[in-house]
Amino acid sequence: MIISKKKFIGILGGTFDPAHSGHILISYLALTKLGLEEIWWIISKKNPLKKNISSYEERLERAKKIVRGNKIRIIEIDDLEKTIYSVDLVDYLHRKFPKKKFIWLVGIDNLKKFHTWKDWKKIFCNIPIAIFDRPSYSLNVVQSKALSFFRNRRIKSLSVKRFKYMKPPSWVFVTGVTSTESSTNLRLKNEPKF
Repeated sequence: MIISKKKFIGILGGTFDPAHSGHILISYLALTKLGLEEIWWIISKKNPLKKNISSYEERLERAKKIVRGNKIRIIEIDDLEKTIYSVDLVDYLHRKFPKKKFIWLVGIDNLKKFHTWKDWKKIFCNIPIAIFDRPSYSLNVVQSKALSFFRNRRIKSLSVKRFKYMKPPSWVFVTGVTSTESSTNLRLKNEPKF
């Protein structure tokens, strides 16, 4: 695995089933609004919270087809178990790349169930989290148990450029995302009707 010399890296992890323009948009917003140098897409091989996902190989190939340029990279991590939890990924990244500063990137739609993720408090305490607004999901911020628990660790949007220097637990809400595409809706559109 060839890794760049960039220091400030955004991590966009998930099943990417399928990868779409919303993932690209979040990645470029993170580069510009957070002042990051690179975004790493890390496609999970399995997801304990989702059933009936496409094969890892299919999802990886689709992601490779839509990524353009050298600021978004798909990182394949072969030395992890096939079932990977986000908390394990954060630990792995810190151990493997101690000189890099990582920011976790997540869409607001994932925050409603974030408290069901394995060791979710540990994730918050080990990596700053940038939460990206999505049309029709904005009101769900107040419904998130995770954000409610860490409500005093919110960084004001005016400080978004300094966010990459902040220590966890810290989170910032990033607006400006206008894509309504979602992997779930794309999958449902392509499923055969019986």
